Amino acid sequence: MSLNVEKRRRKQSGKQQKKLTSMQIAVIVLGAILLLGALGFGGYVWYQEDQYQKALEKYPVAYTDLILKFATQYQLDPYLVQSIIRCESSNDPNAVSRVGAIGLMQIMPDTGEWIGHKIDPELAYSLDMLTNPEINVEYGCWYLNFLSERFDDNTMEIIAAYNAGHGTVKNWLEDARFSKDGELLTIPYEDTAKYYENVMTAYENYTTLYPDLFTTKTQSAAVVGG
Repeated sequence: MSLNVEKRRRKQSGKQQKKLTSMQIAVIVLGAILLLGALGFGGYVWYQEDQYQKALEKYPVAYTDLILKFATQYQLDPYLVQSIIRCESSNDPNAVSRVGAIGLMQIMPDTGEWIGHKIDPELAYSLDMLTNPEINVEYGCWYLNFLSERFDDNTMEIIAAYNAGHGTVKNWLEDARFSKDGELLTIPYEDTAKYYENVMTAYENYTTLYPDLFTTKTQSAAVVGG
């Protein structure tokens, strides 16, 4: 009789051990799932932070005080001005393009002279004025205001004209292949189409990365990347 009792005891003990082992496995599996989830979330957070830092490096701000000053004066969106500066010169006031455009907003010498005399008919214009950040940003903003009035504040047409010339865009608007009802639908120049895309991408990044940049008192910012 005692032998049967001992067998039952051992059998019950074995079941308990098996149950305990199953619980341990469940705990281990759950722990592994939680660990993988934590690692996955941590990896996601790290990835997002890495992408954010890369975006800050790719789209730095510069000369924000000048941009705000002249964007306000010429009734422009300062984020658009900053985006154009980034795409034109990578915020380098001494930049000179292969076709001779100069400075932050890449003003052509003859265009700079024309703008300068529009602003001040008595101006003693000289080429080195275009490397002066304040003059260059003012000239660029004056020209963007000129384009805004010419193209009824149409962003695509303004940006395209800044790159290809306002006469060129005017011709596109008169061509049914590229426009409809007086509005530009397609930019036929590949370089200008790409330029428009780059400016709009920069604009999206600047407004996302620096939502309060031009809504609070700004200071002149150094270039932190290019």
